[in-house]
Amino acid sequence: MSKLETQVFDASEAKNNFGRLIDAAQRRPVTIKRRGRSVAFVISPVDMEAFEDAQLGARAMEIMKKGKFLGVKKSEAFLNKILHARD
Repeated sequence: MSKLETQVFDASEAKNNFGRLIDAAQRRPVTIKRRGRSVAFVISPVDMEAFEDAQLGARAMEIMKKGKFLGVKKSEAFLNKILHARD
């Protein structure tokens, strides 16, 4: 697996230039470092949706490989739970 290329901000730079940090995160993920160590990542809503979709896809593939299916009613309940998790 290759590492995602990100823009890097030092923690104090991120704090002092928050607007610039948010703008940068719209173009590509931003790594925030403190004392040379990665401590946080900032991503755009579009990137977050893509990440969530990839996670759901990977989970679906795992389930398919195992041959363990929920069925229509349990699948619908599970999807509703995911879709309303942020409510």
